[in-house]
Amino acid sequence: MSRIIYRPVAKKVAIKPKAVKKVAKKPIRVKPKARNENSPKYDKRIKQLKHIISDNSYIPKGSTNSYHNFIFDMYLALVGGRKITPKMESAITKIVINYAKHLRNEKDPNFRAARMDFIENSLAKLNLLEELLIKAKYSKSYEEGTLIFLNSISEHVKERGNLTLKQRKALNKMHKRFNKRIEKLTKN
Repeated sequence: MSRIIYRPVAKKVAIKPKAVKKVAKKPIRVKPKARNENSPKYDKRIKQLKHIISDNSYIPKGSTNSYHNFIFDMYLALVGGRKITPKMESAITKIVINYAKHLRNEKDPNFRAARMDFIENSLAKLNLLEELLIKAKYSKSYEEGTLIFLNSISEHVKERGNLTLKQRKALNKMHKRFNKRIEKLTKN
């Protein structure tokens, strides 16, 4: 008779993840010496960035856009007395140039007319999509969710006067899907 020998097996134990401390951002303290160094050299840029930040048509309140955050960070760097590198200086100059272009476009009657035409056409197409959605006879929950999406896009068009590439693609897919469903319903 053979004897069976059992060998102890090492237990596999899952290692618990360690909690990571979240470090709160420290408030920016203006160093008096550094403030004095940045103030005379970048006084004009500080005023310009302060004006850009306060313009709600360019940077809406509560915006989480990374470009808007970057503008705010550059302003804090100037005011906070951080050392301004040549790269930061050129970025600040580009911010001011882009804002000047924005103001020029806002005042240009041809640009405003083209923008109003785009808004009117887009809103008409969004209304057409809503009609197609109703004709397609989807479930109530799907219709409500889609209407909420269409309303948010129409608000975006009214406020911004443009559509992103992703929004356009989504609307085109919806249009195809609704037309396909309507054709299917009319065949039956």
